[in-house]
Amino acid sequence: MSHSFDGLQLYDEGSADLVLRFFQDPYSATFGSFSKVTNFFRGALKHPEATKERPLSETAVGLEDEPGFEVITCQADIGQRPTVQRDEAVTEQVWQEHFDPEGRVKNVEDLKAKIFQGGLIHGIRKEVWKFLLRYYPWDSTIEERKQLVKRKTDEYFRMKLQWKSVSEEQEKRNSLLRGYRSLIERDVSRTDRSNKFYEGSDNPGLTLMNDVLMTYCMYNFDLGYVQGMSDLLSPILFVMQNEVEAFWCLAGFMELVHRNFEESQEAMKKQLTDLNLLLRILDSALCDFLDTKDSGTLCFCFRWLLIWFKREFSFQDILRLWEVLWTGLPCPNFHLLISCAILDSERDALMNSNYGFNEILKHINELTMKLNMEDILCRAEAMYHQLAVCQDLPRNVQEVLGLAKGEEKRSAQVPTASTPSSDTESSSQELLSSTTHESELTNSMSQTQADSSIEILPPEDADTTSQSISPAALTP
Repeated sequence: MSHSFDGLQLYDEGSADLVLRFFQDPYSATFGSFSKVTNFFRGALKHPEATKERPLSETAVGLEDEPGFEVITCQADIGQRPTVQRDEAVTEQVWQEHFDPEGRVKNVEDLKAKIFQGGLIHGIRKEVWKFLLRYYPWDSTIEERKQLVKRKTDEYFRMKLQWKSVSEEQEKRNSLLRGYRSLIERDVSRTDRSNKFYEGSDNPGLTLMNDVLMTYCMYNFDLGYVQGMSDLLSPILFVMQNEVEAFWCLAGFMELVHRNFEESQEAMKKQLTDLNLLLRILDSALCDFLDTKDSGTLCFCFRWLLIWFKREFSFQDILRLWEVLWTGLPCPNFHLLISCAILDSERDALMNSNYGFNEILKHINELTMKLNMEDILCRAEAMYHQLAVCQDLPRNVQEVLGLAKGEEKRSAQVPTASTPSSDTESSSQELLSSTTHESELTNSMSQTQADSSIEILPPEDADTTSQSISPAALTP
């Protein structure tokens, strides 16, 4: 390996210690090497005259000099960024005012706007999240939701029985199911264990998390279980405290983000490309700085996008952030503007310290639990309004934000999950009530102790409720 990199002359300092650096710090060494290889081929393929004639500040976003692609420079005048303030959280009274006599939610767009501006008080999250995640249709009556709960409860336990009823002998011949079970047990044993809802070895919340994730494998055979999905379920189960409701809300959430977990990772690559596009329009100087530090690919944002910032904010902040994002306001891909806002908040720290690649990566990873969520939301919304009023915003930036002319104005709805269009006010089964229903179908399968040989989560710190994804989970 060292001889290969010496031949390419990618490292000014020589590459004799490359293998050693990989074993000492595989995360930084891998991304650093990939970045240098990318820059090498990009430089090798670029026309020499183009390199001489075009200063860095005018480098195009996306494919350069390719027919059929719009060339975007950093010269667009996007005007001043407005000041944005957040509102108070939606209360129980405001929530109840949005129901008609039969239980349908009225003025849905107005309600979503209120949720976007201030979030929800915790006492109504359990009900409102079912609508935001498309378990309950907004236009359903109380009676329709009751019928929906019955159907969905039966459907859930039928799927759960599929894996619960597999014998040990059958499982020996089913490597896929064995793999899912092993991976889920390991992830569950490490997800949010400092949160009181999941702490302790015999906590029933862990059993429910395990069962919901195993059942999701039966619901979505094509995707199954991928590391990181336990992070998405944890806050939902915490709020719902009910196995069936948590499952269907997770299914709705996965309708939004399931492509993040596909093996090809094409969706993740596209999001990183779109993020680079937005950041270059918003702050070309920061982009140029990152380019010179081999960080222009924004690979350090991978974890943010994969699990929607779950490890970057406190557990309570994530509840607020996710319900804001689930409104679908004010535009498609608002989570990319959240990423831009985080980088904007750290702009001076990154540029004034003249960090290199490793220092940038370390600084970003150390932001966990240190970010001000309300400030980030204000910055992100201000960025959207700044771009939305720009008269000469490039076409592909407009498309990322749903601003392109000729497109229908985006509604506040999140994409519809795979649920029928009837709803019911929750005849909820609380945390352990689903066990009674399940016992009528099958006996519980004993849980195995998680193997620590493979892990997505590093060892938990006692004072945090979320952790950083390991390098293995970030490797394309």
